[in-house]
Amino acid sequence: MRQFIFILFMTFGILNSQELKTFSFQNLPEKSEKPILIYMKTSWCSVCKIQMHQIDKDSELKKMLNEKVHFVIFDTEKSKDNIEFFGKTYQYISNGNSGIHGLALEFSRKNKPVYPTLVLVDSNFKVLFYQEGLIDNKILKSIINSLSWVS
Repeated sequence: MRQFIFILFMTFGILNSQELKTFSFQNLPEKSEKPILIYMKTSWCSVCKIQMHQIDKDSELKKMLNEKVHFVIFDTEKSKDNIEFFGKTYQYISNGNSGIHGLALEFSRKNKPVYPTLVLVDSNFKVLFYQEGLIDNKILKSIINSLSWVS
């Protein structure tokens, strides 16, 4: 009986889990009507880890992210490749043992990135939403739901 209950719970959990589809800048579609939601983070940022944990445990939010946006997770200090984005090339800026990607500076206010930062841009590179720091899932869902032109 215990095995049956265990299998039942495992099956139910697997069937109800929503895999979050993420993109890199290199694998974004060239033409898309969907906006791009860029999640800027670093590996040392504890608030970034909290934000991703909140997103990961919310299957409704993950479904919305999969359907309505192209979700890019961008580690601004580990991404060292050149990034071609909206016709401009951005490079990693080294500062000895560390550095930051130029695209992170492009999106940050006053050239001082805050982590995490969410930036929602449309297909014309117009910023639709900008949030520095932790954001509640309810607010994020509301913003994504407001994208009425996206199916």
